[in-house]
Amino acid sequence: MQYPETRRTAQVDEQFGVKVADPYRWLENDVRTDREVAKWVVDQNAVTNAYLATLPGRDIFAARLKQLLDYERFGVPVKKGGRYFYSRNAGLQNQAVLYVRDSVGGEGRVLIDPNGWSKDGATALAEWSASEDGKKLAYAVQDGGTDWRTVKVLDVASGAVSDTVEWVKFSGLSWAKDGSGFFYSRFAAPADGSKFQALNENQQVYFHKLGTPQSADGLIYATPDQPKLGHTAQVTDDGKWLVITTHEGTDNRYQITVIDLTAPKPAPRTIVKGLENEWTLAGNVGGNFYWVTNKGAPRGRIVATNLYARSAEVPETEIVAQGKDVIDGANLVGGRLLVSYLADVKSEVRRFTLDGKADGTVALPGIGDVGGFGGDADDTETFYAFTSFATPTTIYRYDVSTGKATPWASPKVAFDPARYQVDQRFYTSKDGTRVPMFVVRRKDVTGPAPTLLYAYGGFNISVTPTFSATRLAWLEQGGVLAVANIRGGGEYGKAWHDGGRLAQKQNVFDDFIAAGEYLKRRRSPGRTSSSSRAGRTAVCSWGPSPTSDPTCSPRRSPQSA
Repeated sequence: MQYPETRRTAQVDEQFGVKVADPYRWLENDVRTDREVAKWVVDQNAVTNAYLATLPGRDIFAARLKQLLDYERFGVPVKKGGRYFYSRNAGLQNQAVLYVRDSVGGEGRVLIDPNGWSKDGATALAEWSASEDGKKLAYAVQDGGTDWRTVKVLDVASGAVSDTVEWVKFSGLSWAKDGSGFFYSRFAAPADGSKFQALNENQQVYFHKLGTPQSADGLIYATPDQPKLGHTAQVTDDGKWLVITTHEGTDNRYQITVIDLTAPKPAPRTIVKGLENEWTLAGNVGGNFYWVTNKGAPRGRIVATNLYARSAEVPETEIVAQGKDVIDGANLVGGRLLVSYLADVKSEVRRFTLDGKADGTVALPGIGDVGGFGGDADDTETFYAFTSFATPTTIYRYDVSTGKATPWASPKVAFDPARYQVDQRFYTSKDGTRVPMFVVRRKDVTGPAPTLLYAYGGFNISVTPTFSATRLAWLEQGGVLAVANIRGGGEYGKAWHDGGRLAQKQNVFDDFIAAGEYLKRRRSPGRTSSSSRAGRTAVCSWGPSPTSDPTCSPRRSPQSA
């Protein structure tokens, strides 16, 4: 193949006294406004598409993929003021549409449809948040995949759009209890021409009052003496507290600052200092706050803090101790703590009273991944999503008082999930570490078969059993999917994450290679490939019984993490 020529420039940046060449900086320009970048993309696509057109069976896969992708996809609903807000994709839409129901079983109506926002379909509805009474909705517009957001406000009843807030990035949108406005995080407007090159420094938390210009927004929290710190803010369900979570970079180590919004003169009070551990709010009852943290517990525990305590150090009371499984999240709903665990990378949900007593479990359909369980501390109604390798996301309504779960939104699909089998294997990495791996196949595939091996290994991200229509097309044709849970992710807590980062990064690659070697020993004549980032993909064959180790010739893959 003859690739188009790519222009090099003399761009050089000096970093800490070292000169670093960046000859392709010009390719970071916006493809929609830079003609040279646009032409480069067209030329590259022409080469790629000419090669792809020669692949046998591509038209068959394309037609089947379209069928498999054409199914309803729902988001977990959020209840505010008796209304239920949720996303829905009809199947082949570029962007999910935001709907609202006036009752839990009512008819949904379209609230925001971003599919007409741009000709290329790349302008998306990003974060959104409904006011406590369900009458207003703050929503963020994401243009062309950028991290920048423009926030607007929608009147839920009339559909009228008002207010505009710009230069928002890496932010939540959290309403004041009375609906007068919302808290958000923003950066200073970048200089002309540096919109996509500006450093993420000096992020600040503001409050936007409805009906006023952004220039009048009140500054709530900032750390100008520590410009690399980022800050996100959320209002507690009772509306009495603002919780500000501070971080640096992509580390999952936080500092927690709270503001009593009922105080005559609200002032920030830092209750967790040092950026040393994870801290995630599960909920609060008055001044009693419940947190998931890995402080003194690499696999996580739940502690309570009383914010009315006036001691120099806010005392912590352990509610749920660390166990052998990893706490993946927790929510305080209906007077109970609903705690999600990763038990060998498979979701389990356990219930606890607020004093830490075990109170049963939430029954799940099988091996899979679960998320959701949002709601108020005194509301017994909540929702969660369940998915697995051969099971598209289904939304369930859960009654905390009765423990009963009922399907709320179930997609209809063009295949039979019962035809597929999920197994979990464990293999040994180079240094003796035991690493889990899921193997997914059609039940009638029992001999050696082409196998797609995938792993990630970074940023504390756990690769859990989730559905993918594109992967199902592979499985449908008799291929096997192997997903290795290599170090660097969060599958086994802080130690697993740290075992694949910084000076330990080599473990990520060793774990992935060991997964491929394991599959080869399980009868895998084939070819391997990998990308240059943390994510890894390989193609080999897998069978149920050991055999001799055949050769496996390497092949480059364009797939990235």
